[in-house]
Amino acid sequence: MRRATALLLAAVLAVMLSACKTSSSKREYVALGDSYTAGPLIGRADGRDGCVRSKNNYPHLLAKKADLDLTDVSCSAAPTDAVEGEQTIRGRSIRPQIEAVDETTDLVTIGLGLNDLGLSVRVFITCVQLGASDPGGAPCTEADQAAGANGIQAALDQMPDRLGGVVDAVAERAPDADVVLVGYPTIFPDEGTCADLGIAAGDIPLVRNVVESINATAAAVAEQRGATYLDTATPSHGHDICADDPWIAGIAPAQGRRGLAWHPYAEEQAMVADLLADVVAGLD
Repeated sequence: MRRATALLLAAVLAVMLSACKTSSSKREYVALGDSYTAGPLIGRADGRDGCVRSKNNYPHLLAKKADLDLTDVSCSAAPTDAVEGEQTIRGRSIRPQIEAVDETTDLVTIGLGLNDLGLSVRVFITCVQLGASDPGGAPCTEADQAAGANGIQAALDQMPDRLGGVVDAVAERAPDADVVLVGYPTIFPDEGTCADLGIAAGDIPLVRNVVESINATAAAVAEQRGATYLDTATPSHGHDICADDPWIAGIAPAQGRRGLAWHPYAEEQAMVADLLADVVAGLD
């Protein structure tokens, strides 16, 4: 009788301990992305792999807010190809980001697209270089039109397959995970330009279209594949590079602000983390 009672108590205790362990375990969160996820130079560095991730970026802020177990594999300059293939930074090979995702993953955020097919180079280097010699014209737009089939639109046309492939790769490795595609913030003003931006006034529609097109594609891909799209452009409107209170650095970070040229300040990353926290709360 005593033995039976002891066994019963042991079984009850095991169940209770198991329940406690399950209820206290954190959700596994993997952040995939480029520098707009990594948040370069806005805070203490996370790792020395050359990806220039900050511990103040939105994945880290979200993990604290929502009590998540974070694996952040975002990497500066990463294109969508870096999800399933290696990325090379200054001669160093970075493992495919998808390797951080497995069947135990509960949440995946994806912030990619702007580095594909040289889009960021065309916007932040080519357009700036051309704008320096013709600030009142539209030199980058003219150069893009002259490129014909090799122009920006041809690259944007490939984004549905590229972003869709990333979501498919995540779903294959973690079929039960919640997936959130994080859009890019408002980087450029509605019209006009400024010294901090350095892009010709006539080229603003072109560069705005690049970001807006990638965001629209991410939203469409999310809807098609049962994922969630997070709009960060609307809540960051009025905080573009030329704004009185910019959340994105221009040619160089403003005095007293930490960040990398053309990249988010800490305020933008905090905004994204807050928005994601609301999304995650709704997924529970």
